[in-house]
Amino acid sequence: MPAIVPNVVERHSAEAAFLWSLRDAATDQPHYTLGHLAKLEARLEAHIDGLRVAKDAGFEIARAQLDRAPGPGELFVVATLALERRDDKSVEFVLDLAEAAPAARRGLFGALGWVTPETLRGRVVRWLDASSPFRRLAGVVACSLHRADPGASVERLLRDEPLARARTLRLTGELGRVDLRERVRRALDDEDLACRFWAAWSAGLLRDRESAIRALKTLSTESHRFQSRALDMLVRLLDLEDAKGWLREFGRDPAHGRLLVIATGALGDPVVVTWLLEKMSVPALARLAGESFTMITGTDLAEEMLDGQVPDGFDASTADESDVANLPWPDRDQVRLWWEKEHIHFRVGVRYLSGRPLTRAACAEILRDGRQRQRRAAAYELALLSSHRLLNWRARAEMQDESLRAAVSA
Repeated sequence: MPAIVPNVVERHSAEAAFLWSLRDAATDQPHYTLGHLAKLEARLEAHIDGLRVAKDAGFEIARAQLDRAPGPGELFVVATLALERRDDKSVEFVLDLAEAAPAARRGLFGALGWVTPETLRGRVVRWLDASSPFRRLAGVVACSLHRADPGASVERLLRDEPLARARTLRLTGELGRVDLRERVRRALDDEDLACRFWAAWSAGLLRDRESAIRALKTLSTESHRFQSRALDMLVRLLDLEDAKGWLREFGRDPAHGRLLVIATGALGDPVVVTWLLEKMSVPALARLAGESFTMITGTDLAEEMLDGQVPDGFDASTADESDVANLPWPDRDQVRLWWEKEHIHFRVGVRYLSGRPLTRAACAEILRDGRQRQRRAAAYELALLSSHRLLNWRARAEMQDESLRAAVSA
């Protein structure tokens, strides 16, 4: 075996942690495609492979970096290696660390989604039956990320403590478990907010639209961390005219301005484009309006040279940049000229996604070729249009390819 060069192995560990964090953020970014994710994942995998080649020394160096900087990326690296090595002691170490450090927990969950289902086989079953609530949560997360059915354990998990219960409610929708529809309906009155939201979200995916719509209307008008997600699912579940009526009512509250602009993109009816053009003149809403315009029309503002400059006097330090940082600033006048020329290709009263009338075939095309936020929308719409389970648009590219082929052929 060749001698280990510690500095090189340390670089592999540090780069792997950095690239995973970059890739984790990229899954929800508007400028990444599945192809971009695949290239990023290839770079990440190369550094993980460098640690694998170094065997025990690679693992110890990665663990030492985790001890110095216990962040999500560092935990991802150690957890991935521990799971692949089937080292029970090390796996227990990363579970204990993730349980004690919620800020780093996403790294463990990232590793559960990164490794193959074969790597997790047997271990997840034990976690689902463990006495530790966090082990049970880890088991449900692993099932969720790989869209694996926990089988008979699900009824017990739906009575678990809030974190595991909420994730199990989410999993029922991801898997399309219509046999659990009544159980999910009962959870709409859960005392825990996350459980109520995921019950409503899953009810929609399980074709219990009446119950889902009623719950989501309440959840979308309350200020909490699930509000935007609740509104997004609600708009997709409502009939088009009902959705437009609901958004008119929702928009009467000035506090809902940002959410309303985002929701018009989920609505997909080109009747809102004129309104979006007006919002492009409001700095706080301009980039969101541009993204909703793209969500409906499929027009890339930068590629079509419809983007502009940062408005004079705009202070990013005082603005909410969380969902717009990588979005272009639309040039409203140029976008208006484009729309005046191209609007004849769009029909009011028809829902569009990325320039295509909303169909299963369109969703499949967008999942193959679209950007991440469009792909997310396509995954939801495909699940709502068919009986197929919800595709995981955040999964590794090679896993998504397999899932997409299965969905299209179903």
